[in-house]
Amino acid sequence: MMRPWLRSAPLLAILLCVTGHPAAQSTNASSSSQAATPQTTAGDDDTGATQQPTFRERIDSVTVDVSVTDKQGQPVTDLTADDFEIRESGKVQKIDAFQLIRTNDGRDDPDAMRDISSLDDQKRETARLDNRLFVIYLDDYHVRVGNSVGIREQLARFVRELTPHDLVAIMRPLEPAAALTFSRDHDGAANDILAFKGRKYNYQPTNALEAQYAGEPAAEQEQLRNGWVVGDLTRLADAMGSLREGRKTILYVSEGMSGTLPPGATTFGSSDPITTTITDPTQRDMSSAYFNGASLLGDMQMVFRSAARSNVAIYTVDPRGLTQQEFSLADHVSDVENQRTLNESLDLLKVTAEQTNGRAITGRNNVLPQLAQMVRDNSTYYLMTYVSSLAPRDGKFHEIDVRVRRKGVEVRARKGYWALSPEEIERVNAPARPGPSAAVMQALDAMSTAAESSRRHAITVWSGSRPGATEKASVTVAWEATTDTPDVAFDRVDHVVVTATGVHGEPIFEGTTPPKTDVAGRVSGQATFDAPAGAVHVRVEAMNAAGRRVETDESDLDVPDYSTVGATITTPFVYSGRSAFDLQKIRAMDAPVPATDRTFARTEQLLIRFDAYGPAGTTPAVTMRLLNSLGTSIATLPPPSSTGPHAYESTLPLGSFPPGDYLIEIGADAGGSTASKLLAIRVTG
Repeated sequence: MMRPWLRSAPLLAILLCVTGHPAAQSTNASSSSQAATPQTTAGDDDTGATQQPTFRERIDSVTVDVSVTDKQGQPVTDLTADDFEIRESGKVQKIDAFQLIRTNDGRDDPDAMRDISSLDDQKRETARLDNRLFVIYLDDYHVRVGNSVGIREQLARFVRELTPHDLVAIMRPLEPAAALTFSRDHDGAANDILAFKGRKYNYQPTNALEAQYAGEPAAEQEQLRNGWVVGDLTRLADAMGSLREGRKTILYVSEGMSGTLPPGATTFGSSDPITTTITDPTQRDMSSAYFNGASLLGDMQMVFRSAARSNVAIYTVDPRGLTQQEFSLADHVSDVENQRTLNESLDLLKVTAEQTNGRAITGRNNVLPQLAQMVRDNSTYYLMTYVSSLAPRDGKFHEIDVRVRRKGVEVRARKGYWALSPEEIERVNAPARPGPSAAVMQALDAMSTAAESSRRHAITVWSGSRPGATEKASVTVAWEATTDTPDVAFDRVDHVVVTATGVHGEPIFEGTTPPKTDVAGRVSGQATFDAPAGAVHVRVEAMNAAGRRVETDESDLDVPDYSTVGATITTPFVYSGRSAFDLQKIRAMDAPVPATDRTFARTEQLLIRFDAYGPAGTTPAVTMRLLNSLGTSIATLPPPSSTGPHAYESTLPLGSFPPGDYLIEIGADAGGSTASKLLAIRVTG
């Protein structure tokens, strides 16, 4: 039997080696390039938005948030800046900005009830300090499938009970942090969580990146998974840091990581069989497990550092609940290895929470009370900023001490910050790179709006146009039923009525479109009609079999004037299939229905069709490029195939795309007359 003191001693020794200071000194304060306009504000509004100080850029600024509670655990909200003292390396610092942040339930706040339906909405709402920000990171790599079933029910219940002031995003391993989507749609987030399925010790690949390493031994794949999660958490903290100065929270749902996969562990989907059991631990070198654990904790320093600088707290949730062992009798793992792996993974969860000013929720079968405490931690706190009089620029951790000049209260504050290094200061002072163009933002916004619509509505609608047989344009209105989406529970759509009117209400088209099932199994339909150039109002009514209206979609379509001089690219029509054979079937159809959404799985292939014209009907040179979400070129795509006069198509398999948002840029050049068109897509795992 392992002595109790042996459990924490190795980890404490590792922590001292890696960080250079005791575990009790958490690296948990936020240092940023933001400083505060000198102003002292005691917030007395429930929204915490009264007299909000302006934080401006400055190298030596340090932001600290502090929770103060009385003996009953209730927040103390009547303190002023004069009640606080901040010391850095023993020297008192002058508080330049001070604010009390308080968050109520928001149910009487009209602004807090608004949907987040665009990138601008998300930017505005995440910047509000009276909104709590939670990202739930579902680490399926390190959760057993059985344990994921139990924890997802509790997490879904927790999310459903959140308030309009709680913005939630869900992230899984290998998903891009830059594509986070925060939402007040708590039911939708809960349904996403209910799809969580653990894959711990199961190495069956589910995406192209995992497939590249499927032939490696399970121990090597486990190391890769550890590295991917560490990278995810680091980038996630960095991304959240760009949203605002106030508190932000990552809920890390994981059974923790271990530096070594022990001999005898039962694995699935890997090329190597179960390792022969070694019942006597003295038969192998135990130092390798020790140093692997040290290496893993060293890697986690990147997470701690990013979280500190971004003012992000990480709360860890162990889905195992109350347990005494990591492996069951079905495995062939020695008792010593069993206990070592359990202790190492538990300690990593606890150290992660401690080092980021979060809380570790471990050893509990019911985690809901602790999740409620997490919400309370983010509901009332003081946000202060000071400019360090010591101005350290060494890239090292610097401890701070926050005290309150009032007796009988408990103070919970970040313990220090990471100073910027000379190299980082140089990057901060470098000229800012231009952000995404208005065209890029417009394309991404339209894609995000369509993605949100597919989660919340009975149908999604898309409209496009191309030159018609006459001087008018040919307009296509496509729709797709989303009644099989778990976020919605509408009547089944039986048919759709499409009505189009001109700018003065003059009728252009009215018709009924029956549904049909395409090669991907989607229930969809479309209507095509001629319309003059200019604004066209489109009304789409989804009806059930009894003739009752299920839902109505209304939009304004700007129909281009295709008779103008100059290069022109028409609206891209996008079709999707699961294989090249599916795309062949789409090509053989007289009028296939284009996809209405722009979110696709990596298992899909896209068929993109459009027309391109040069001046006076000439044929332009057509090119295609792949861009990232910032509008930066990633790769030049093969030129599209010509399928007729001015008609083009391109095939784009998505298997090699990491999950994220992308843009496809189509360019046309005819003797110096140029045109371009952006198509935004979202690729999921």
